[in-house]
This record gives sequence, structure tokens and C-alpha cells, in this order.
Amino acid sequence: MRSRSRSALAALACALVAAPAAAQTPSAGPSLDSLVVRLANMSAVTGLEDAMALELAAALPGAVTDAAGNVVVSRGSGDPTRVALCPMDEVGYVVGAITPEGYLTLRRVGAAAMGPLYDQFLEGQRVTVFGSRGPLPGVVGVRSVHLTRGRPTAADEPFNLDNAYVDVGATSAAGVEALGVGLLAPVTRAKRAHRYGTDLVAALDVSARASCAALLEATLRLPASGARGTAVAAFTRRRNLRWDGASFVVIARAHGAAATDIVLLGETATADSLGAGAVVTARDSLPAAQGFQAATAWSLPTRYARTPVETVSLRDVAALADRLQAFLGGHGQ
Repeated sequence: MRSRSRSALAALACALVAAPAAAQTPSAGPSLDSLVVRLANMSAVTGLEDAMALELAAALPGAVTDAAGNVVVSRGSGDPTRVALCPMDEVGYVVGAITPEGYLTLRRVGAAAMGPLYDQFLEGQRVTVFGSRGPLPGVVGVRSVHLTRGRPTAADEPFNLDNAYVDVGATSAAGVEALGVGLLAPVTRAKRAHRYGTDLVAALDVSARASCAALLEATLRLPASGARGTAVAAFTRRRNLRWDGASFVVIARAHGAAATDIVLLGETATADSLGAGAVVTARDSLPAAQGFQAATAWSLPTRYARTPVETVSLRDVAALADRLQAFLGGHGQ
């Protein structure tokens, strides 16, 4: 009975969860709106960004992968140097252990402070486990209503990551291994970006992914010869580990340049109103010790930040793409 019920649960998850990586490949010439949705449906846990890096490199003519694993495109030559950086990665999870009964336990990856609710959003939700055989759907279990009845102390304790047991349909550790899942396999919430209203898109981490879509669009618009000076667009790794990948790009590109302007994307800016076309700028949250003293952060106005329904306006994304195109082309910020 237990085996059949768990198999049925896994079958339900298979029917509901869309694989977020290979099925969401940016194609040549997509609209900016569709590009936002495609990138928002992809997953790239900090330190495990290979799949997204491959997709972005394939979408950008002339892109190279540097020694730190960043995807970098350069146009033009000489001074000044203008660098726009967008992080690929997200705070997510990896498999921390596999129980004898075939459940997965999780450990969070990424040093960014996300708050206690970030893990609580996992309770009872669908997730995707990226094993060696491809994306695998799973479900995070919930407390049994029957077993906790009459035990108010246990029932009232808030969900935390130690309570997260992922069911992928296996009934033993060997069964999990047969599915291609091992320790440190990346795990994220099942991604399905949702469009609503006239121009809104909601998804976990959609602000950062929409920023990368805007940078991709702006880069594709640039002429191969560039404009005044050198324009560099970089999709970076390990943002949530002290902007490690972005630091590598800045040090490599700024060294020896007479003047370097740096724009850092992906910061979240809470806003009450969306769609006005304005892009919020800030300097106070930049990691100065990592070489970003001269950088400016451009942030998309965002509602419900760091929740599964984080929301941005496509009009704001289009405005950001236009602004990035002007910046990289040497026409000001």
C-alpha cells in the first residue's frame, strides 16, 4: 500500500511538473517577453550553473566562457570599457542525504540572507531534482494530519529545512540511485512562470532572470563592431557566494583600462507600482571589497520579492533593455 501510494504521488508530480532546463532553451530571435518567461522557467543553483551557461552561450554569437565559467560577450575595442554584469545563479538546494526509505533531505546553497519564509515556501510543494539522467519531479512532504492530531506543540512548530523530505517515487536508497540522483544533486522549486494582468510576470527569482533577459536582448542589438570603446556583457556565476564570478570579470576587464563603467544587475528593489518604465538605481548594496567601488546597480522594480510569486513588469524589462543598449553602445546611462 505504501509503495503504491508513493508511486501515485510521483506520477501526479510527473504530470504537473515541467522540466525547467532543456525544454526552456532560448532560441534565435525570440521576443523579449517570451525570453523573460523562458529564463524564469530555468534553474541554476549557485555553483551549479552549467546548464544555463550553455544555453546563454548558444544564444549569443561570439560568446566565450572564461576561466571562472562566466559567459562573456565583447564588442568593439579600446577605451573606455563598459561592463554590464548579470548573475545566472539562484539560491537553491542540493541533496544532503538519502534515507533508507528513499526520501531526499536538502541543504540550502548560497550565502545570501533569504529569511525564514524562503524555506517554508517549500512545504508541500513540487520540486525538480536534477540528476544524472535529467530533471526529475518530486514533492516535499507535509506533516500527517492524523499523526499530529491532539499534539498542538508538534503541529504548531513552523516548517524548516530539517522538515523537508522529498519524495521522488523511490522506496529505497537503491531506487533513488537508479533514478540517477546522488548527493549534491541540485534541487529547486518546480518553475512555471505565470503572466497576468496586462504586462506582469510572476516567478521565483524573476527579477534577476528578467534582468538577464534584458541584457541578452540589449547585447543582441549591438553591432558587431560595437561603438565608442569596448562593450562587455557578462552572465556571471556564484553571485550568492560574494559575487565571485562577477569579481573575476571586473578584475580581468578593468585591468589596464583608462576608464571603466560597471553596471551590476540582479539586485531586488521593492516597489509599490510597476510598469512606469523607470529603472531603480542604487549603490549601497554593492560588495565594495570585491572591486565594485565604481559600479552602479540597476534594479527592476519588484513586488513580493523572494517569494514564489515575485513579480516584475514587462514594460520595465523593455525599458531596462533599452537603457542597457544605450549604455553598452556608448550613449550614456
